[in-house]
Amino acid sequence: MLTGSLNLTVNIEAQRAIWFIVPLLPIFIIFFIGSIAETNRAPFDLAEAESELVSGFMTEHAAVIFVFFFLAEYASIVLICIVASMLFLGGYLFNIMPLVYLVQFFDFDFWLDLTNNGRDTYVILDTVIEGLLYGLSLGFKSCALIFIFIWTRASFPRIRFDQLMSFCWTVLLPIVIAFVVLVPCILYSFEIIPSNISLF
Repeated sequence: MLTGSLNLTVNIEAQRAIWFIVPLLPIFIIFFIGSIAETNRAPFDLAEAESELVSGFMTEHAAVIFVFFFLAEYASIVLICIVASMLFLGGYLFNIMPLVYLVQFFDFDFWLDLTNNGRDTYVILDTVIEGLLYGLSLGFKSCALIFIFIWTRASFPRIRFDQLMSFCWTVLLPIVIAFVVLVPCILYSFEIIPSNISLF
């Protein structure tokens, strides 16, 4: 609703001024709790707990298929953390200082003159290093979220089904509905129309 688009690139570029986690911190927390529940990680591993060794579908598989189940679980964690970093943490953007200025600190002129490749190689290397820094920025944010996933699993005990349903229906759902109503009201009151946002 803040950007008026479902395009991830548009959402990332809209976070150049401020990450969406700052105005939407409760929504990020709810999204992260839902992500933990979706991946069946503790404390929401109600479908199959690690302590239940002789129950569930895991007893029917062994070797490679058994490994693939855990590989799929961790792959979904990585995917959800990448999506969360793109939606709330600015994705590949590095907001502490613009990457363009950071790239300009690297002085390639000396050894580029030795190779006699001139300005073309400098532009290519400038773009490559900027792309590498963008990738490192996205990877660092995703790894931080993965660490929080693992830390949450080690920190909190399992909860019962009735506690989970009560928490979701009486706490999380009203907060989400309140933000769905509140965010458009704030955007309209300050005359911020998402379709009129200029990204460039």
